[in-house]
Amino acid sequence: MAVVSGKIAVGTAATEVPASSVMPFSIQVHNDDNTDAVYLGGPAVTTTTGLLLNKLESITFPMGPLDSLYVISGKTGHNVSYVSITQGD
Repeated sequence: MAVVSGKIAVGTAATEVPASSVMPFSIQVHNDDNTDAVYLGGPAVTTTTGLLLNKLESITFPMGPLDSLYVISGKTGHNVSYVSITQGD
């Protein structure tokens, strides 16, 4: 099992969470901001079509091999933390 964590600054363009694997994995995303929400989805995610993640909340997604998750905000410099756990031998 491999565990990778990090923090990214997202803005008004969809930003890929830098976690991927050729094996099944999961991503936990935490909205570090204490005032604004972020939105999660695919590469075309927007602040009106994405899954809302309120301030200071976390969510975990099971992911398939080579899947990607994107985040967008209504402002620039919005910090998001993540941890990726790869399933495997």
